Amino acid sequence: EQCGLLEIKYVSLDELCAAEDIWKDCHPALTGASPDVRARAAKVLLDFMRRELALKVDYLDALTQDRIQQQSNQRLVPPWNIDESEKMEHAAVLFPRPSSGGDYGGNVYLSARGGFGQFLRRATTFAHLTNRLTTEEVDSVIRQLLKALQVAGLVDEVEQPRGAGDVPGYKMLASAMIWVAGDGMRAFLDPIRIPRLPEGGGRTNPFFVDFYRTVAAELQGLEAREHTAQVPSKIREEREGLFGKAKLPVLFCSPTMELGVDISELNVVNMR
Repeated sequence: EQCGLLEIKYVSLDELCAAEDIWKDCHPALTGASPDVRARAAKVLLDFMRRELALKVDYLDALTQDRIQQQSNQRLVPPWNIDESEKMEHAAVLFPRPSSGGDYGGNVYLSARGGFGQFLRRATTFAHLTNRLTTEEVDSVIRQLLKALQVAGLVDEVEQPRGAGDVPGYKMLASAMIWVAGDGMRAFLDPIRIPRLPEGGGRTNPFFVDFYRTVAAELQGLEAREHTAQVPSKIREEREGLFGKAKLPVLFCSPTMELGVDISELNVVNMR
């Protein structure tokens, strides 16, 4: 995305934001907004959920990951299996309220004072309003946006409110995403983190655009291994032997390789 080679769009988002009947009972910020303004606010929210991994997809489910890891250990040999010590990324749940305690539990909590809330309160977001939104109004707009996105099948309510003061938890459906190839000219910019976007969008880095288009394809099949004190000595010796014969092209090393190891065919050392 930051190289402008990928853009994520969302199924039926424009149609949802143009359907006036869905927004008629919402806050004036949404009822009085144009479809384009609604679509921008909704897309920023969906992008936020996506990038925070508040996604409803099996591969981010903890139970599914445990099953895949077990199958990996049974059927695959190193280095193709999933290492037992690898920390897996799980899906988060988005709650339209501040966290009630110090332990976030990996979930995401939206509040009027947070980044997305500040985005909604900017004068440029809902320019048709004469007064700036209050924090209570922002909370209401956030919940109404999520309800509208649920109507369109873009998000799903995955946790029911447990008490009178609780709110439901949401995930975005992975099937709602449309993956579109970009031309590498305009980088993705998050208006939550970067309030003042440059005119025409952000510039991309030509080096990385070219790298992903060309060089990355040439590196397919390139093998690299670790050479540190955490690697058993027998495996280190095997890797030294393969590296010395140029059969293992790349080693990532700690100072273990400074201890008089002779590499006869060594071409390049990169020290960082």
